[in-house]
Order: sequence, then C-alpha cells, then structure tokens
Amino acid sequence: MRFRGGYNVLLKGKPESAVKVMPEPNVLYLPLRSERFTFTDIRVKNGQKVSGGGVLAKDPDNYAVPLLAPRSGTVRLKAIENHIVLEDAAQLEEHADIAAKEMQHVERKMGAAGIKRYKLLSLGAWQFFYDAFTGALPDPLGTPQAVIVSTLSLEPFLTRGDVQLHKRLLNFTRGLEHLQSLLEYQPIYLVLPDITSEFANLIRAC
Repeated sequence: MRFRGGYNVLLKGKPESAVKVMPEPNVLYLPLRSERFTFTDIRVKNGQKVSGGGVLAKDPDNYAVPLLAPRSGTVRLKAIENHIVLEDAAQLEEHADIAAKEMQHVERKMGAAGIKRYKLLSLGAWQFFYDAFTGALPDPLGTPQAVIVSTLSLEPFLTRGDVQLHKRLLNFTRGLEHLQSLLEYQPIYLVLPDITSEFANLIRAC
C-alpha cells in the first residue's frame, strides 16, 4: 500500500533531559481572523491599556464570541494588518467579568445549565465546542441533545493521550462532570479508541 502526501521528517539528535522554560514575550500578535472566526467588532482603542481577560473584539456572526487579552498590555491597532498587537505584555492578575445586567437577562431566559453555557461564551471557552454534524459553533442559548467528548486525535506529532493525562485522571473526570452540568437531562458520550491499556481501562471504569 502506498500513501500519497504526508510528512517526511528527518529527526536528528536526541531530546534533552531537561525541559527549558521559554521567557515571557514582551509583545503579543493576536490575529483577528481564523478558520472559524472573524473578529470585526473591535472593543478597544489604539493605545488603550487592557488587563488579562479583557475583551478586545467580538465575532458578530458567531454569537459574539470574544477575543480576550491573554496578558495585560497596551493595544496597538495599526501595527500589523488584521491583528491586535499587545505591547509591554505582562502576566499580571487576570480577570474576565460578565456584566450584571447581562446575567439578569440570561437568568430570566435560561435555566441553570444555560447560564453556565453563557458564561463559557462570555469567558472565551465556548469557541472550543463544535456542532457534531456541521462543525460550526453551537448556539449557546439553545438546548443541546448531548455532549460528545472524543479522546481520539489523528493529528501527527501529538503526544499520546495516556502520557498527557498521566496522573491527571481526577482532573479529567472533573472536567467531564463540568461538561455534564451544561446539560439538563441529555446524555454525555465519551469516545475512546479501541485499545487495551491500563489508562484506558481506568477511564472506562469511571
């Protein structure tokens, strides 16, 4: 069997015994476009100082998904086209607030699970969800039929899941519990590859 395409990576040397911690960058370049989102609703001004977790822009075509500042810094809007540049980036105390008026409106319209979904949207985490049929961003104000969590990834050069989650099974199960809380009575499905390993058996036993 022959495969067309792919990668032919020539590996030389060997991994170092110690993991090097890279220094914090002084400048961050945040693209306003990605494969899924286009952040056209700019919420900051040139030269404005922002805190980590502050809203820089929103995508009006995707339920106003926010682009959040990963660090505190000074905004530059015209430095690079289609980017927001944060100068003097610093890892200070981060915060992401939700306006009280917005929460009052949401509480009247949605249940407890809906409020949690809205918080995920406002805090920048909802963009990691996909519609199982279309791949689009799900409606955070809608009622999902279920949540599907896949532990399988076919991307090349990724660390095995059992290595990433080694000694983190408790954190993994807590994450599943939080996802379950986004639902009312709908099920949650966990997708595992058909393999036999100690770690896979532990997950199946949860």
